[in-house]
Amino acid sequence: MVRYIEIESKTLINKLKYRDNWFWNIYTLNPYKGCQFACNYCDAITEKYLVHRDFKDFSREIYVKINAPEILKREARKIGKDVIAFGGVTDIYQPAEKRYELTRKILEVLLKEGFPVHLGTKSTLILRDIELLREIKENSWCTVTVTITTFSDQFAKIFEPLAPKPRERIRVVKNLVKEGIDAGVMFTPIIPFILDNDENLREVIKETSEAKAKYLLHGTMTLRSNQKIRFLNLLRKRWPKLIDKYRELYNGGTEPKRDYMVEINRKAFKLCKRYRVRDYIEPPSFHRGFKENFEVSYSLLLLAYFYEMRGKNPYATWAYHKAAKAIEELKTSIKKLYEEGKLEEIKGIGKSIKKTITEYLEKGRIAKLEELKNKW
Repeated sequence: MVRYIEIESKTLINKLKYRDNWFWNIYTLNPYKGCQFACNYCDAITEKYLVHRDFKDFSREIYVKINAPEILKREARKIGKDVIAFGGVTDIYQPAEKRYELTRKILEVLLKEGFPVHLGTKSTLILRDIELLREIKENSWCTVTVTITTFSDQFAKIFEPLAPKPRERIRVVKNLVKEGIDAGVMFTPIIPFILDNDENLREVIKETSEAKAKYLLHGTMTLRSNQKIRFLNLLRKRWPKLIDKYRELYNGGTEPKRDYMVEINRKAFKLCKRYRVRDYIEPPSFHRGFKENFEVSYSLLLLAYFYEMRGKNPYATWAYHKAAKAIEELKTSIKKLYEEGKLEEIKGIGKSIKKTITEYLEKGRIAKLEELKNKW
């Protein structure tokens, strides 16, 4: 039995310290706390996000921010227009949305205020808002990512017990693309020793291609605090022989060993090339400030994205994030600073990143980035 708890929120929009290089957002927003889909791999039950007394209540008690549209009207006028991502720690089109329509009301506000959006969901209810999403796309930028980790109804029922079936979700992608809305598939988490086999990888990516999705994003599974407790309990009931393999793979950490992660990403990357599916979201191009600053910044973030997929030293990849942030915050054109020989005066830009930026400004492309897009 699900209980809806109506609350009044003091704030709604959260600003990230660094731009996300998967979904291109700088802001996040969630109209609900808790999620009725009860996915057994969900990391939103970790203490970092949880507001419930017990993580077991996450899918049984849904907090509804009934004043969200009104709060948003006030907050949206105080911040710069940039990408807002929905659905990071809850599904914005879960059954509660059919009753409260908060997501739709929020989208109406964002359309009026000119904000670009990224929406993540497993729900077919998003098709209700196709016209609204199309207007947002025409006005600024709109992208929808639908999570699909398998096309096996048997496994989906175990891992995503109350979510729509995978075949229903891929039809959502097909319909969105057909209606002119950029949509893709989130193939994450790829669950070790269960959904990481070649057959499942190939099926999800092939079906994504046949749906004419704009992209597929892939990644392995984290195991954090409550998430780890719930998932290991599930393993003990259904696949007890995998417990030791998981302990070895995660070795007390929150992520699988780097060589495993890199190998799974390599396989997914090669299948994306085989089936001609882009494995990243194209950066948004809506108008803001100095266009060239964002082009350079996004190129650096894409470099970081592909290096992260290949397991490069995280401290090295974060150098790109920091440089990208500094460039976005410039009050002048990076072209002007380049012409004046002042690139290294920008915070976080040393000789290596300066060379990369110079290449882009002089040639309009970065050879290494093009290589990473096309070769493993």
